Amino acid sequence: MPEVIESETPWKLRSDLAWAHVLLWFARTGRGGEPKRDVHVFMANRYLGLSKHYASRGLRSKAKRLEQKAAWHYRAGGPDPPAAAAMAMPIPQGSSQTSAVGIQEPPDDVA
Repeated sequence: MPEVIESETPWKLRSDLAWAHVLLWFARTGRGGEPKRDVHVFMANRYLGLSKHYASRGLRSKAKRLEQKAAWHYRAGGPDPPAAAAMAMPIPQGSSQTSAVGIQEPPDDVA
């Protein structure tokens, strides 16, 4: 599950979710389709933050429902991408110096 930022207020989490739902609705009209992994992970993060907020206030049933939504979005996002690995690259050749100074003689028809 994604890590929740503790400084997020419940109103910020709610507004993020509302905007995400509106933008998803708008993006789906005419095309359909499924949101990308990052969208699902974002929504999982927001639902999990709200779940923790309600759990801290003693509203266990609401917290559990939001936690289930967060888990659903996290699973819908698909598996975590593989960790990046260093790629083998050839060793660069040593630098070479080039003289880029041009010497130009003045033209003969100078009056």
